[in-house]
Amino acid sequence: MRARLCIFLLLLLIITFINFWNAHQIVGQTRELAKLEKQVAAEKNINTELKVERDDLRSGKNIASLVKVELDHLNPQEEQGKIIYVHEPANTEDKTSYCIIDLFTTKAQAREVKIQLD
Repeated sequence: MRARLCIFLLLLLIITFINFWNAHQIVGQTRELAKLEKQVAAEKNINTELKVERDDLRSGKNIASLVKVELDHLNPQEEQGKIIYVHEPANTEDKTSYCIIDLFTTKAQAREVKIQLD
């Protein structure tokens, strides 16, 4: 009888311990989930801000204003044949080649140009 009582108390103690341990695990995981949700929301906000900024930078008005500013500094008599833009290939293109965008020079003047890397 005494052994049964000890086994019953031990079993009750184990069940109580497992119950509290499980509740502690649930609380910890809930806190971790809340942190992750907060982090995801912050990342979404940052992503939205970056998309808006990217759209602003890609807008036609911004590109036109940048070209206008750059062309304002251009003196056609002095700068012709000296500015050329090099477009690096995309990841899908062949890495051994590149594309030259000739904005201010003719092809005959290509050997005299200075290359400005963006």
